[in-house]
Amino acid sequence: MRRACTCILLLTLICCAATSRAKGPSSDIDRVLNRFPGYHVLTLMERNSDARTFIKGHFPKHNPSVVHSDFDGDGHPDYALLIKDGKSGTTKLVVLLCSGDTRCKNVFDVDVTSSSGEVFIRPVPIGSNVSQTEAMDTKDYPSPVKLSSTGIELTYFGQAKVVYYWNMKNKKVEAVQTED
Repeated sequence: MRRACTCILLLTLICCAATSRAKGPSSDIDRVLNRFPGYHVLTLMERNSDARTFIKGHFPKHNPSVVHSDFDGDGHPDYALLIKDGKSGTTKLVVLLCSGDTRCKNVFDVDVTSSSGEVFIRPVPIGSNVSQTEAMDTKDYPSPVKLSSTGIELTYFGQAKVVYYWNMKNKKVEAVQTED
C-alpha cells in the first residue's frame, strides 16, 4: 500500500512539473501579446528567403523574434519581441520590463515595418562592450558602453545592427548602432 501511494505521489509530481513547464515562456508570451491586440510574434516564414536561410543556419534553436532575459538588472526576466499586426502589417520591436509578480510594462518600441522581412533579435551578454560604428556620420561618437545587464541586438540582415540596452542611470532604453 505504501509503495502504491509513493508511486502515485511520484506520478502526480511528474505531471505537475510537466504542466508547469508547458505553461512557461510560451504562455507568458501569449499573456504579453494580450497587451497588443491583433499582433503576433513575427514568424520565420515572414522573413525574406535570405534572412530565413541565415537564421536557420546560424540560430537553429533560437527564436529570432523573442529574447527573454533580465534587461534592467532587477533579477526578473523581461521580454523583447518582434511583433506584427495581422491586418496592417505594422511590425515593431517592443521591450517589456516584468516584475516579480509577472506583470510586464511596455517601456520601448520601435517601428521596423519597412524591414520586417529582414530583422531578427538576439541577446547581448552582460559585460559586453558596445560602441558606435565609425560609419555613422557624426562628430560626437558616444563612449563605448559596457552592458551591466543583457542587451538586445536588432539585426537588419545585410544592412545594420543596433544594440538596445537599459540605461540604469536614465531609467530608459537607449540604442547604439554597432554596424552599418
